[in-house]
Amino acid sequence: MDTDVQHSVTQRIEQIIAARLQNWPPQWEGFHWPGYTYEHTMRVRNLALTMAGTEGADPHVVGLAALLHDISKSVGKDHAHVGADEAARTLHAFKLPDDLVQRVHHVIYTHSGENTREHPVENRVLGDADLIDANFGLVAAWRFITIRAGRGGAVEETIAGMNEWLPKKDELMSLLRSDAGVAVARERSTAMHRFCTSLADAFALPEERNNGMKKMVAYIAAQYERASLSAQMPEIRRLAESGGGSDMLAACNRLEEEMAGTR
Repeated sequence: MDTDVQHSVTQRIEQIIAARLQNWPPQWEGFHWPGYTYEHTMRVRNLALTMAGTEGADPHVVGLAALLHDISKSVGKDHAHVGADEAARTLHAFKLPDDLVQRVHHVIYTHSGENTREHPVENRVLGDADLIDANFGLVAAWRFITIRAGRGGAVEETIAGMNEWLPKKDELMSLLRSDAGVAVARERSTAMHRFCTSLADAFALPEERNNGMKKMVAYIAAQYERASLSAQMPEIRRLAESGGGSDMLAACNRLEEEMAGTR
């Protein structure tokens, strides 16, 4: 397919996904809040494309599948199968080649826990990127803080709860199906553990020492109703650069890299 056509189709699909997911769900629903799935989708696309380069996967198939993988998230548990069919209809409307549409359909169909090491590399890359974004790294820690705040938990309880949360996340490593996915998840897990330790140390300080880490967690928790990591990053960056300390500066940089899919 012509490169210009690919770019044009991708832009149109980005617009479709933005219109569909930026305001879904309209209120908190399980582990989801307004706009979360859209930002998750864009992060997954970024990470999946990086991993595709490492694994030698077809970037066009991976990119389209990543953009469309949660198009039917609102249906719940069966969203991968329903979404694969809807994605195929969307791609057919752009007159894309049948073989390309079929490959994207298959990648989306298996992305939610059905992949094995025998599946095509494109399937494994997307499935792993999807799992990693929600469960490994500082983005996952941000998600945990937001979810706990949405349930009414105090920030001190949230930080203490990370001791039980971290081992549960690490158990998910066994579900990864690509070498690139395992490498990314291990590196993110190390960073996540280090970050959570820094948070615990910050909250163990005397109350009067309201340092940057405490301020950052309080800010994230206060934004839970319509949390957007992209929208929060300027304030997180400001807190980091105005006396937040080296740990917080490193965390801020790390968040930006994970959002871009480069770490």
